[in-house]
Amino acid sequence: MADTGDQLLREVEEDLQREQWLKLWKSYGRYAVGAVVLVIVIVAGYTGYSSYRLSQLAEDGHAFWQADRSVTLGDVDEATAFFDALVQDGSGGYPYLAGLREAQLLAAGGDRDGAVALYDQLAAMGDVAELYRQLAALYAVMLLVDEGDPVAVNSRIVPLLQSPWRYSAMEMQALLQLRTDDTAAAVATFQAIVIDPNTPTTLRNRAAELLAIAGGAQ
Repeated sequence: MADTGDQLLREVEEDLQREQWLKLWKSYGRYAVGAVVLVIVIVAGYTGYSSYRLSQLAEDGHAFWQADRSVTLGDVDEATAFFDALVQDGSGGYPYLAGLREAQLLAAGGDRDGAVALYDQLAAMGDVAELYRQLAALYAVMLLVDEGDPVAVNSRIVPLLQSPWRYSAMEMQALLQLRTDDTAAAVATFQAIVIDPNTPTTLRNRAAELLAIAGGAQ
């Protein structure tokens, strides 16, 4: 009888832990689609290093403004068309910038595969600085971490662990570890994030909260 009671208690505890992880996953697993960084602010200066004629940049800048205005007005289809045109034929840094915005719209509209494909395209742009290509790769990971094939997603994360975006990549790795029930590995990854003095404050706080719960679930 005692064994039966202990087993019942363990099952109840496991159910509660699963429910707790589900709530955490909903809170943190999808936050990344929004932004780890303010992309446009970070890369806006990229267009200033273009060797194209100023007239071309001005024309593309106006098209980019029109696309953003369409987003504000709620015409997502028109905005997507503007951004896509810039991705295909824009000058300077506008193809990259427009690609980021278009991918964001695709993801928000439920087209995850289309957004990932576009991020992959941006990550492969040879004329874009490696820092920005890695950022696009990170955004693809953020869209895939909660549903993509774990092995494939991890293969995307590993190169980013050596990039300037490594702390966000580590967080994605920890979330993937949680998703695949590798709690011990997730705890170790969260601990590494928390103890690193260079970890951004917001990310450290988020990791510490998850670490406290993950540690208690072991």
